[in-house]
Amino acid sequence: MDKICCVILAAGVGKRMGGELPKALTQTREKALIDHVLFGLAPLKPSKTVIVVGHRRELLEEHLRNSPSAHGHSIEYVLQEQQLGTGDAVRAALPALASFQGTVILTYADHPLFTPETLKHLLEFHSFKRATLSMLSFQAPPPNDYGRIIRAGTPAQVVRITEARDCSPEELLISEVNSGFYAVDSSFLKPAVEGLSNKNSQGEYYLTDIVEKAAKEGQTVVAFPLSEAEEAAGVNSPADLVRVNEVLARREILKLAESGVIFDDPHTCYLDATVTIAAGARIGPNVQLRGMTSIGRSVLIEGSSLIIDATIAANVVIKFGSRLEQCSVGDGSSVGPFANLRAGTVLAQEVRIGNFVETKNVTLEAGAKASHLSYLGDCSVGEGANIGAGTITCNYDGYNKARSIIGKNAFIGSNSCLVAPVTVGEGALVAAGSVITRDVPKDALGLGRAKQENKEGWAKLRREQREDKKGK
Repeated sequence: MDKICCVILAAGVGKRMGGELPKALTQTREKALIDHVLFGLAPLKPSKTVIVVGHRRELLEEHLRNSPSAHGHSIEYVLQEQQLGTGDAVRAALPALASFQGTVILTYADHPLFTPETLKHLLEFHSFKRATLSMLSFQAPPPNDYGRIIRAGTPAQVVRITEARDCSPEELLISEVNSGFYAVDSSFLKPAVEGLSNKNSQGEYYLTDIVEKAAKEGQTVVAFPLSEAEEAAGVNSPADLVRVNEVLARREILKLAESGVIFDDPHTCYLDATVTIAAGARIGPNVQLRGMTSIGRSVLIEGSSLIIDATIAANVVIKFGSRLEQCSVGDGSSVGPFANLRAGTVLAQEVRIGNFVETKNVTLEAGAKASHLSYLGDCSVGEGANIGAGTITCNYDGYNKARSIIGKNAFIGSNSCLVAPVTVGEGALVAAGSVITRDVPKDALGLGRAKQENKEGWAKLRREQREDKKGK
């Protein structure tokens, strides 16, 4: 196969995207548009990658100096002084191609969905056909704004591409359209581009006009049809970006499903590209997995959960409606339903966090339990300890945070308050309804209730008084 050189047209302003950045730096759900393009081209092993820059070029160049997508590319930047069309942009790249002989790949920085497999197939087709110019085409039912691929003769040969705005009414009915991705013989490209004219409705130099030139010269011009038309999607507006992000998300979920992850309703699952999920995990409906989240094998997430920058070990159950952020959950633990694990929460193995439990900056050792209706903040809970319903660690005095320490196998009775700083020793028991303000020694009973007093007949007397009032 010929040597490869890539030319990426990245000078666009992107006014419709609503910002001041070069359009090539528009962020998808995963990375900038140009990063997708560079990653897609890298497996072709180009000898050089020429990027045509324009608006705020310094931002684009700075981005690529620090982006992994630039690895595997020998990048040279060229400047398109004015936005005079795609043909003019390629003309700006010609000096960088002066000594190159082989196949030149031409594409746009705002087309992020072409896969390396598709591009490889195009080059193989280009080589097999011994073509001077090959392009990726796809089917798009009219009306649309794509350039139409015009064929003539028997068998029908590609003779030109006509931009939609220049098409006749009959040509607008053609459904085979241009993707904007080309493979061109370098010896043909230079004279073809230098000979472009701007005699069209836009007064621009259309790159597509080189197709007609090649056909008129008797060169071999071929169109390789895309099996998935969505690969040709470009980003010219926020609505286009939504559609591209939908495709990227669907691809990621399909890749995970093929690796053994089960999605109960993939259409309602949102996951960032930085998320990792091990085989055997099951993701319920309406789940968001964000940031650097890692999901271990055989994890069950029941549904309607939000998990951000969390590490979930194997065999964990995240029950319905739970929120986890910047925390870690150990093997075999369970969380929820309706639990809130905040930043700094660390659960060891076989820990149970139940319904309506909130944790923050807390460590629970193996086998510890907080089954319902509790707040655990700025504390450590020892192995096997049991936190009763309604327990609160009072960690903030209005000015400073303080920690509570709950020892191994301690038992905290329901509706107790631990006023930090305080330590409940190993094996100690705190009676239900207690307010603990002093340390509870190992194996002791901590009792902090007000003394109960029963007043005989008081309730009956109160009822009789109320009845007398009503009768008057």
